[in-house]
Amino acid sequence: MYAPKRFLIDKAIVNDNENAARSAYQRNHYVSCFLLIHSLVEALLRAFLTKTRQERFAGLITAYEKYLQQEGQTRSTFVDELTKFNQRRNRIIHELWEKGYSATNNVSEPACCAAFIIYGYLIEWLEIFQPEITDFEF
Repeated sequence: MYAPKRFLIDKAIVNDNENAARSAYQRNHYVSCFLLIHSLVEALLRAFLTKTRQERFAGLITAYEKYLQQEGQTRSTFVDELTKFNQRRNRIIHELWEKGYSATNNVSEPACCAAFIIYGYLIEWLEIFQPEITDFEF
């Protein structure tokens, strides 16, 4: 049910979003960068998991945790990190409503840097279970 699957993802879209995230970071647009990386992490999880139809990010984390349990992993740090990552995204969105883009952007650089790290580590971790995941050029 929660096994890895072959999922067709347009490599050009992954590449475009990664380039846009790097560009946003270089231009000090940390909110945009963070949200782009969040969407890439979501695409990565959707590419990896079978049960992905109409699920929110939190549902993807739950499906990922169940997959890890099937693989004998009793506790994964990545589940906690992905949960915190999604909570950071929610805080950033709320700050956009309350404080506006400029104020939110000014304090979002650490979250943006952490997003790049999480994205990279998640790719490497998922390669253990499905080496072909990098065929999508994540």
